[in-house]
Amino acid sequence: MKQKSKAYVNLLLVVAFWGLTFPVQKNILEGLSPVFYNALRFSFALLLLIPIRKKLGIRLSRRSFTQGLILGLFLSGGYVFQTWGLVHTTASKSAFITALYVGLVAIIGPVVEKRIPNRYQILALAVSLVGLYFLTTPEAGFNFGDLLTTLCAISFALHVVFISYFTEREDSGEMELLVPQFVVVIIVNLILIPFVDGGVRVSGSIVTVALFSAVFATIFAVAVQLRFQRFLGSVGASLIYVGEPAFALFFAMIILREIPGKMEVIGLLLMTAGMIFGGTSLYMLRDRGVKK
Repeated sequence: MKQKSKAYVNLLLVVAFWGLTFPVQKNILEGLSPVFYNALRFSFALLLLIPIRKKLGIRLSRRSFTQGLILGLFLSGGYVFQTWGLVHTTASKSAFITALYVGLVAIIGPVVEKRIPNRYQILALAVSLVGLYFLTTPEAGFNFGDLLTTLCAISFALHVVFISYFTEREDSGEMELLVPQFVVVIIVNLILIPFVDGGVRVSGSIVTVALFSAVFATIFAVAVQLRFQRFLGSVGASLIYVGEPAFALFFAMIILREIPGKMEVIGLLLMTAGMIFGGTSLYMLRDRGVKK
């Protein structure tokens, strides 16, 4: 119970930091290559991680290298599509579309664990998709950034599911997975720089945001996921991740003065309902004695 309480508190902090990154990154991405920014952010994270690697018990084995490579590819897809999409859409919209991964986890998780998704999980995803439709109605518009962010949600869902899959064993050596993931993200984003629009430049504000994101939304966030998510499982953790778009909307309204329209509000409410219902579906079945 103590470990579960720690897991809830730490993952909630992660969600708050993630929510804050949407508006602060939106502020500095105008004219900047999003993949260059990602490479810079994760380079800072890797450099900061090296001095404390022994304290975290980070060693590299063949298993951790392979698992870290797989997680790194999913993490790369998530950040490439999210940051690139953020250039073309609003911070609050980006956060809510990204949060589709919560509903997707409820579908993909059972598949990876060789279980058929139940009707509640499928219904939850359907509600979330209807919410996405309202969020991207002609009033708001479904643009290129929204499409990229939807692909980001799929990538992050796979990342969440496979973190639980790889770290469910007590001797999994979860911290060993940090370095390979960061290295893969850096390499993938560097490779994509010539193919994604945006300038390559460095300024005080860019470095500040990259460092903040590297420390709190990258090192701290991924370390907490690897250390604590196994105590809650992918679905249990997704219940907390539901709060990410709410934090993002709150911070976007303060920092960027983003106010959602009527249709967007309907979409946001539907997506939130779908995410919560999807996350609680396994617990509903458990309480009713249904075998999953």
